[in-house]
Amino acid sequence: MNNSNSMAALLSNVTRNKCMMPLTDGRPVATLPFDCKYRLIDFPLSSLSNAHVNSVFMTFNEGETQSVFDHLGSGSEWGLDSFNSRFFVYIQQDFDRLKEKGLAYFAQQINFLRKSKAPYTVMIGSKFICNADLNAVLKIHKQSEKPVTAVYKKVSPDLAGDEDTIIRFDENGRAVGKFKKDTENLGEKEALALSVFIADTDWVINFIQQMQNAGEIASIAHLLRIHMSEFEVNTYEYTGYMSNITGIKSFFDANMAMLEPANFTSLLYSSQPVYTKIKNEVPTYFSKDSSVINSQLGSGCIVEGRVKDSLISRGSTIKKGANVENSLVFTSSEIKEDAVIKYAIIDKHVVVENGVSVIGTAENPIVIPKGSVVTENVVQV
Repeated sequence: MNNSNSMAALLSNVTRNKCMMPLTDGRPVATLPFDCKYRLIDFPLSSLSNAHVNSVFMTFNEGETQSVFDHLGSGSEWGLDSFNSRFFVYIQQDFDRLKEKGLAYFAQQINFLRKSKAPYTVMIGSKFICNADLNAVLKIHKQSEKPVTAVYKKVSPDLAGDEDTIIRFDENGRAVGKFKKDTENLGEKEALALSVFIADTDWVINFIQQMQNAGEIASIAHLLRIHMSEFEVNTYEYTGYMSNITGIKSFFDANMAMLEPANFTSLLYSSQPVYTKIKNEVPTYFSKDSSVINSQLGSGCIVEGRVKDSLISRGSTIKKGANVENSLVFTSSEIKEDAVIKYAIIDKHVVVENGVSVIGTAENPIVIPKGSVVTENVVQV
């Protein structure tokens, strides 16, 4: 790629939301499973890969990186293992500790951007499931002659979390961002910032230094959203499929939406491929007594029971007489004979014993934490 178009990336995964527990016990939102074989982080990484971004600075919370390293490996699936590529994983709390000591806590980010020699920087997160064409955003950014371009999608404000940013335009046409909770007179559709920005790298370095001098600390994309009204911002409307992960129900619904062929095709089979960790496994086995209706299954599963309107991840087993409906079953879980699973999220390595019922509701899906052995009925009232 021509160096005049090259981009570096700051990929932040430090969003914490108590509403996501117990799914996020010990792992970030970024590595939550999606659609049987993907993780949420696959979407920003794939957008970066498709735009040939090969310098990536990733930030995670302390105690949440085991699943990150397990999934990323060498980064080969996203083209991050070549001679000219580099990616780094940092811990947010290390920056907090530097700040407490009065040290230059953003020095690593600034050093990374300077060494990248990329004229443009992408700031992106993993909370929004979308398939952004960053080359298209860069083209619009370069034409705008403004230092920052923010990507947004027009959505019902119900899809935005309280801490998400609504973009509006003042009387001078300047883009102004406010947290949803601080935004008055929400309309039927609002411009929701997707925490995807492209900016001139020199400007980003200067902005980071200003934030450090002012003692402000957060992900750079978050600081951009807070201070959006203080500088000229160009905007780019994303029109593809998007889900916003704000809690258990939105995560459940985002997965279930993949059972609609239009959503599945729009997100995963556009001109922008989505890459994930490759696993060589045997195909899924369906016994002659099994029944599978409107469902998706990863490889390596064994299905002897009934599966309807559900997504079953790699290596899981649905035993004879078991009934799984409107549910997510994550990797290497076992639903034993005559068990009933409805409106539930069964995390990885869970065993549901013979004849046990796990039943939630469409509005309140029940979550069984990873590694659990369920021996008694769990019914959401």
